[in-house]
Amino acid sequence: MGKNRLRIIKTAAAILILSIFILIYQYIAGPVVIEMAIYSGNSWGIPQNFAYAIYDKAAEMYLADPAHKNIRIKYKTGTMYNHYSEWLAQLVLKGKEPDVFLLVEEDFNTYASIDLLQNLNHYIEKDPDFNEEAYYPRALEAGVFNGNQYSLPISLVPSFMIVNKTLLSRNNIEIDREHWNWDQFYEICRLLTKDTDNDSIPDTFGIYGYDWHHAFYTNDRYLFYPDAPRIGFDNDRMSETLNFLKKMNKLNQGRIISDNDFEDGNAGFKIFNFSEYKVYGTYPYRILKYENFTWEAIPLPEGPHGRNSSKLYTLQVGMSSRTRHKDEAFEFIKFLTNNELFQKEVWNGTNTLPANRHVVNDIYSQNQAELEEMKILSYPLLNSIIQSSYVDPDFKWYASMDKFIGQRMFQIIVQELNTKQGVKELRKDIEKNLKEYREL
Repeated sequence: MGKNRLRIIKTAAAILILSIFILIYQYIAGPVVIEMAIYSGNSWGIPQNFAYAIYDKAAEMYLADPAHKNIRIKYKTGTMYNHYSEWLAQLVLKGKEPDVFLLVEEDFNTYASIDLLQNLNHYIEKDPDFNEEAYYPRALEAGVFNGNQYSLPISLVPSFMIVNKTLLSRNNIEIDREHWNWDQFYEICRLLTKDTDNDSIPDTFGIYGYDWHHAFYTNDRYLFYPDAPRIGFDNDRMSETLNFLKKMNKLNQGRIISDNDFEDGNAGFKIFNFSEYKVYGTYPYRILKYENFTWEAIPLPEGPHGRNSSKLYTLQVGMSSRTRHKDEAFEFIKFLTNNELFQKEVWNGTNTLPANRHVVNDIYSQNQAELEEMKILSYPLLNSIIQSSYVDPDFKWYASMDKFIGQRMFQIIVQELNTKQGVKELRKDIEKNLKEYREL
């Protein structure tokens, strides 16, 4: 018997013995159970029927792979989105958080900053099958904290604007899409805001749901720099934003515009998102809302120094840094966010857009009947909206800071305070708050 043959036999025997030991160990240790926390509802305000069905499908598909025969998926359910943060926080305090969990947007920064969330960089870098190119960059960005990837997107919900074409046509107004900017937007809103029944009170309006975020991000890039809690806005651009919002606010003459105004066909524009579009843009749900007029999606108008940017909502999933099954947890997260077959189920079973852009490309290229109904939200428009979208800053205290900024901007706008002085004081107060937060 040659030396090579003997070496091969010894190697094969060693592998066989090792395999037997592994099987015995797995038999004794039992299956690895991955617990995952999920909630019902979402931050973009659109109900989802059978909210947990998509996760049951995920477990079924994942466990069907023989490579996962030693894995079990166990869900912790029954919590609505509005109560999920508190419920999960209580589990975290007790050290009993699940291995994997969905993230409420406002919680992401806190959990990443206190190292409760596992930094995924190591797992991504060592995994040859991880396809970063398949994710929409903006959706990945939503899971980054201090330059590190802490969560991955399962799906996304772009936001945009819809226009009541019937109302504009009735008033002989057309949108010049080549110059869709604040000036044109204001002028159309001015023309639409009027009294139509001669009671001296306006009853048709420009837009519902437009707030300072929509104006700011179409005229500047960063409210705060993404890599550190430092002010990122330009004072002159912020002054432009506030002056524009003051003009828009005056149009309504003190009237608070409601969703009913748009639903009744009495407002020209409304801030919208993809989930609403998927629900109310198709039959039979289309007959529930906005049935009395024709409407379509358009980007937000750009400011003098900005672009057509709008907020991108994402559904993020991460894992606890304290889980004993990190490799297995990452594999399941990767499956949820990047497996093309499951990502197609995300399209079929939810009102969101898959996070895998190759899947979205395939769906649109197949010209499905559902897409025929949605043809006015074209693939180029959808891609353009996603690529120019923004995600909120990623530092720990952002939620509190955002609320503070909103209150101050409301005062400047409604009380007609001097804009430049207001911006100067706003900047000073933000810096003071940031300093206090850092010292906590």
